[in-house]
Amino acid sequence: MNRNPYVILGIPFGASRAEANIAFAGKARSLRRRGREGIDQLTDLTWALQQIDEAIRNPAAAMELYRIPADPQAFRVNGEGVLQPPPEHLAARPGDRDAALTELQHAAARQYLRHLVALRAARVSVPPG
Repeated sequence: MNRNPYVILGIPFGASRAEANIAFAGKARSLRRRGREGIDQLTDLTWALQQIDEAIRNPAAAMELYRIPADPQAFRVNGEGVLQPPPEHLAARPGDRDAALTELQHAAARQYLRHLVALRAARVSVPPG
């Protein structure tokens, strides 16, 4: 699978090393707080930064990488649209609310009962036999 370092860093194709450093720093800061998942993604970010620095000497001549629009505004969603539809409000049907509330209360009671049984079981000691 081909990976594009510009996509990984979230910068336009052909961006400078300085722009890559800024993007790397911003993304790395938030990833460090995520634990193991963040470390894996940080490895990808480091690879992308290294690729921009070492492997892509002349971005204008690099034909092996797919390119995305260089205009960051192309990715901004402002308002509702195909990829961000408004929520659909369904009309309430008679009896739905009462039945749902009753089922929720029963489920909560069962869960609480399991919790109480587990607490009691933790306090019970088996006599040596």
